Amino acid sequence: MVRSILPYRKVVRKPPRIPLPKLLTTLGDHIRRTRLERGLLQRDVAKILNVSEDSVTYWENDRAKPQVQHYRSIILFLGYYPFTHETESIAGKLKQLRYCMGLSYEECGEIFAVHATTVWAWELERNTPSPYRQSLILARWESLPEFVTIQTRII
Repeated sequence: MVRSILPYRKVVRKPPRIPLPKLLTTLGDHIRRTRLERGLLQRDVAKILNVSEDSVTYWENDRAKPQVQHYRSIILFLGYYPFTHETESIAGKLKQLRYCMGLSYEECGEIFAVHATTVWAWELERNTPSPYRQSLILARWESLPEFVTIQTRII
Protein backbone atom coordinates (compact mmCIF):
# COMPACT_ATOMS: atom_id res chain seq x y z
CA MET A 1 0.00 0.00 0.00
CA VAL A 2 1.37 3.39 -1.05
CA ARG A 3 0.68 6.50 0.99
CA SER A 4 -0.20 9.46 -1.10
CA ILE A 5 -0.45 11.96 1.72
CA LEU A 6 2.62 14.10 2.09
CA PRO A 7 3.60 15.19 5.54
CA TYR A 8 2.47 18.76 6.00
CA ARG A 9 3.20 21.05 8.83
CA LYS A 10 1.35 24.32 8.99
CA VAL A 11 3.16 27.16 10.70
CA VAL A 12 0.98 29.96 12.01
CA ARG A 13 2.58 33.00 13.52
CA LYS A 14 0.92 34.90 16.29
CA PRO A 15 -0.04 38.38 15.13
CA PRO A 16 2.13 41.14 16.54
CA ARG A 17 0.86 42.57 19.78
CA ILE A 18 -0.62 46.00 19.28
CA PRO A 19 0.58 48.23 22.10
CA LEU A 20 -1.78 50.36 24.13
CA PRO A 21 -2.35 53.69 22.43
CA LYS A 22 -0.16 56.26 24.17
CA LEU A 23 -1.88 59.24 22.67
CA LEU A 24 -5.66 58.99 22.97
CA THR A 25 -6.75 61.02 19.96
CA THR A 26 -9.87 59.20 18.80
CA LEU A 27 -12.81 57.68 20.59
CA GLY A 28 -11.62 54.31 19.26
CA ASP A 29 -8.28 54.80 21.04
CA HIS A 30 -10.12 55.37 24.31
CA ILE A 31 -12.22 52.24 23.79
CA ARG A 32 -9.20 50.09 22.86
CA ARG A 33 -7.14 51.26 25.82
CA THR A 34 -9.94 50.65 28.33
CA ARG A 35 -10.72 47.26 26.78
CA LEU A 36 -7.10 46.10 26.93
CA GLU A 37 -6.58 47.45 30.46
CA ARG A 38 -9.58 45.41 31.59
CA GLY A 39 -8.48 42.32 29.64
CA LEU A 40 -11.63 42.23 27.53
CA LEU A 41 -12.12 41.01 23.99
CA GLN A 42 -13.88 43.07 21.36
CA ARG A 43 -16.69 40.54 21.60
CA ASP A 44 -17.09 41.35 25.31
CA VAL A 45 -17.15 45.10 24.69
CA ALA A 46 -19.71 44.61 21.92
CA LYS A 47 -22.00 42.80 24.36
CA ILE A 48 -21.55 45.50 27.00
CA LEU A 49 -22.31 48.28 24.50
CA ASN A 50 -25.05 46.30 22.75
CA VAL A 51 -23.45 46.64 19.31
CA SER A 52 -21.90 44.23 16.84
CA GLU A 53 -18.31 43.05 17.22
CA ASP A 54 -17.56 44.60 13.83
CA SER A 55 -18.65 48.00 15.14
CA VAL A 56 -16.10 47.84 17.96
CA THR A 57 -13.41 46.73 15.49
CA TYR A 58 -14.22 49.61 13.12
CA TRP A 59 -14.22 52.15 15.96
CA GLU A 60 -10.90 50.96 17.35
CA ASN A 61 -9.27 51.00 13.89
CA ASP A 62 -10.72 54.45 13.16
CA ARG A 63 -12.61 53.14 10.13
CA ALA A 64 -15.90 54.40 11.53
CA LYS A 65 -17.15 56.60 14.35
CA PRO A 66 -19.90 55.61 16.76
CA GLN A 67 -23.30 57.15 16.30
CA VAL A 68 -24.33 59.57 19.01
CA GLN A 69 -26.91 57.07 20.30
CA HIS A 70 -24.01 54.87 21.48
CA TYR A 71 -22.13 57.66 23.27
CA ARG A 72 -23.97 57.18 26.56
CA SER A 73 -23.03 53.52 26.90
CA ILE A 74 -19.47 54.23 25.69
CA ILE A 75 -19.00 56.96 28.31
CA LEU A 76 -20.33 54.65 31.03
CA PHE A 77 -18.03 51.86 29.82
CA LEU A 78 -14.99 54.17 29.85
CA GLY A 79 -15.87 55.74 33.19
CA TYR A 80 -14.91 59.21 32.00
CA TYR A 81 -15.80 61.74 29.31
CA PRO A 82 -13.42 61.19 26.36
CA PHE A 83 -14.21 64.26 24.26
CA THR A 84 -12.00 67.33 24.32
CA HIS A 85 -14.37 70.16 23.41
CA GLU A 86 -14.73 73.02 25.86
CA THR A 87 -17.49 72.85 28.46
CA GLU A 88 -17.36 76.35 29.94
CA SER A 89 -19.88 77.93 27.58
CA ILE A 90 -23.54 77.02 27.33
CA ALA A 91 -22.80 75.56 23.87
CA GLY A 92 -20.14 73.26 25.29
CA LYS A 93 -22.38 72.19 28.16
CA LEU A 94 -25.21 71.46 25.71
CA LYS A 95 -22.91 69.34 23.53
CA GLN A 96 -21.65 67.44 26.58
CA LEU A 97 -25.21 66.92 27.79
CA ARG A 98 -26.30 65.67 24.37
CA TYR A 99 -23.36 63.26 24.11
CA CYS A 100 -23.78 61.94 27.66
CA MET A 101 -27.46 61.27 27.09
CA GLY A 102 -26.87 59.86 23.60
CA LEU A 103 -29.32 62.28 22.01
CA SER A 104 -29.59 63.29 18.39
CA TYR A 105 -30.33 66.92 17.56
CA GLU A 106 -33.98 65.97 17.04
CA GLU A 107 -34.29 64.22 20.40
CA CYS A 108 -32.53 67.09 22.17
CA GLY A 109 -34.84 69.56 20.41
CA GLU A 110 -37.86 67.68 21.73
CA ILE A 111 -36.55 67.98 25.29
CA PHE A 112 -36.08 71.75 25.01
CA ALA A 113 -39.15 72.26 22.78
CA VAL A 114 -37.21 73.68 19.83
CA HIS A 115 -36.37 72.49 16.34
CA ALA A 116 -33.30 70.29 15.77
CA THR A 117 -31.59 73.01 13.73
CA THR A 118 -31.92 75.36 16.69
CA VAL A 119 -30.01 72.93 18.91
CA TRP A 120 -27.40 72.61 16.16
CA ALA A 121 -27.08 76.42 15.96
CA TRP A 122 -26.74 76.66 19.75
CA GLU A 123 -23.90 74.12 19.73
CA LEU A 124 -22.07 76.01 16.99
CA GLU A 125 -22.69 79.28 18.85
CA ARG A 126 -24.46 80.73 15.83
CA ASN A 127 -27.39 81.44 18.08
CA THR A 128 -27.86 81.77 21.83
CA PRO A 129 -30.61 80.08 23.82
CA SER A 130 -33.02 82.29 25.72
CA PRO A 131 -32.28 82.74 29.43
CA TYR A 132 -35.12 80.32 30.24
CA ARG A 133 -33.69 77.61 27.96
CA GLN A 134 -30.19 78.28 29.29
CA SER A 135 -31.45 77.57 32.79
CA LEU A 136 -33.00 74.30 31.54
CA ILE A 137 -29.73 73.28 29.90
CA LEU A 138 -27.72 74.14 33.03
CA ALA A 139 -30.13 72.25 35.30
CA ARG A 140 -29.83 69.11 33.17
CA TRP A 141 -26.06 69.51 32.82
CA GLU A 142 -25.63 69.84 36.60
CA SER A 143 -27.57 66.60 37.09
CA LEU A 144 -24.93 64.63 35.12
CA PRO A 145 -22.70 62.33 37.20
CA GLU A 146 -19.54 64.03 38.46
CA PHE A 147 -17.17 61.73 36.56
CA VAL A 148 -18.73 62.93 33.32
CA THR A 149 -18.36 66.65 33.95
CA ILE A 150 -14.64 66.23 34.68
CA GLN A 151 -12.78 65.81 31.42
CA THR A 152 -9.53 64.42 32.72
CA ARG A 153 -8.69 60.74 32.64
CA ILE A 154 -7.09 59.44 35.79
CA ILE A 155 -4.31 57.02 34.82
